[in-house]
Amino acid sequence: MRDGNVDVTTSGKIEVRADRRSKTKAFQTTIGSAPSAPTSNPTLEPLSEINSGVNVPTAKPFRQKGKKYMSKRSGQAGQVFGRNGRWVGRYYVDVPDQTNRVRKAVVLGMINEITKPQAKLKLKTMLSDEGVNTPEHLARSLRPATVFNTVADLWESKRLPQLKESSRYSVPKLLAKHLRPIFGPTALEEIKTGDVNDWITEMQSKELEPKTIHNMWKLFRAIMNWHAQQNDTQPRKWYPILPVISEDEQRWFTQAECRRLVEAADGQYKLLFHLAGSSGLRAGELFGLHVEDLNLDRGVVRVRRSVWRGQEVTPKTRKGYRDVFIDSNTAQMLRDHLGCRAVGRVFETRNGTPLETHNVVRQVLKPLCKRLGIMPGGMHAFRHGRVSHLQANNVPADFTKSQVGHSSLRTTSGYTHFSEDFARETVERLASGLPSRTHSGKLDSGETAAN
Repeated sequence: MRDGNVDVTTSGKIEVRADRRSKTKAFQTTIGSAPSAPTSNPTLEPLSEINSGVNVPTAKPFRQKGKKYMSKRSGQAGQVFGRNGRWVGRYYVDVPDQTNRVRKAVVLGMINEITKPQAKLKLKTMLSDEGVNTPEHLARSLRPATVFNTVADLWESKRLPQLKESSRYSVPKLLAKHLRPIFGPTALEEIKTGDVNDWITEMQSKELEPKTIHNMWKLFRAIMNWHAQQNDTQPRKWYPILPVISEDEQRWFTQAECRRLVEAADGQYKLLFHLAGSSGLRAGELFGLHVEDLNLDRGVVRVRRSVWRGQEVTPKTRKGYRDVFIDSNTAQMLRDHLGCRAVGRVFETRNGTPLETHNVVRQVLKPLCKRLGIMPGGMHAFRHGRVSHLQANNVPADFTKSQVGHSSLRTTSGYTHFSEDFARETVERLASGLPSRTHSGKLDSGETAAN
C-alpha cells in the first residue's frame, strides 16, 4: 500500500522516502509483523524512533477558542485624533473576567500646545508605562478580579491594628454598616465616580449628618489608597459630590461662664472644671493625669496619656505629648486637692477607676449648666474657651498651638471664638483712632486740613 512518501509492505514494514521520486534514499523500520487476525486483548508495541533525517515540525499548542494569548497580538500603538481642541489617545486594555478588551480614551494635551507627533509620542510612553503590550498585563487580566471585601479584610487585619483604640473599636462597625453592603462584592476596577455618588446619595436619604458622610468617604479612600500603596500602583481618583458641612459655631464657655461653673461645682469637679478651663486639656487627658505627671514647683503639667472608654491609651496625636504651663493659683488648687498623695490618678471614681466623659457630662456638667441658666455644653467647650481666651489676648498662635496640642494652626483657628463684647470693644477701640464723618457726609476738619 502506498500513501505519499510512506509505503506499507505486506510483511508489516514501513518504507519512508525523503523524496518520493528517489527510491534509493528510502529506509526501513520494522514495527513488527502484521497480526493475522484480531485478538480479544490486542497488545500494542511501541513505535521505534524514525531516524530518517526528516525535519518534523514542532506541534503547535492547542489554543482554546475565546481565550487570550499574547501570540495572537502584534502590539498596539494606539490611535491619536483631535476633538474639541484636544489631542485624544485611544487604546485597548485587558479587563479581568472579560474575554474582549475594553477601549480606553485619555486626553494627551491641547492642540494649540503640542503637535500630533508629540501627542503620539506621549501616548507611546503611556502604553509603555502601563505595559499593555506585555505578558504581565495579560496575566493580571486573567487573574480573578479583586473585590472590595477582599481589600477591606486585608486592611482590617494589617492596617487597622496600627491605629488608635477608638478606631479599632468603631471602624469595623462602620464598614459593616455603610461600606460592605454597597461595595463588598464589586471589583475595584468597576467602582466609578457615579457609584460613589450613588452611595453618598443613599447615606443622605438615611439622614446621616454631613460630617458622618465625610468621614465615611475618608474611610473608603483610606482603604483604597492603602491597597494601591501595597501594590506599588497609583491611587485611584474619584470625584464625589459631598454634602456641605454646616458652619454652626461649636459651643464654648466664656471666662465668666467657666468661673460660675467652678464656683458652683462640688468636690473634685471644682478642680476638674477649673483645670479644664485654664489649661485647655482634652477630657481624656484630664482623666489620664497621674500625680507623677505634675511638677507644681515649675507649674507644669506633663501630658503623657489619655483615657478612652475606661482604658489608658496614648494621646490623640504625636503633638499630644507636651508640657502645659499652669498659673500659680491652679498649682495651689492641685496641691490642696492631692494632699499627701504621691501616686495614682488625679481624678478618679469612688472605685478607683478613670472618669468617663459621658458620665461627667450627663451627671454633673449639664445639670450644673441647667441650674445656672447657662446654655449646655460638653467638656470640649472648656477647651474651645481656653483657645479663644488666649487668642483674644494676643498670645502668639504658635504658643497656643503647642499648649493645646494641635498639629496645625488651621486647627487652632477652628477653636477660636470671639464674644460680642470683645467684638464691640475691638471695633470701638479701632474707630477711636480713625477720622470720623459728620452727618452731612463731609470729613471733619482734621482730615480736611490734612488734605
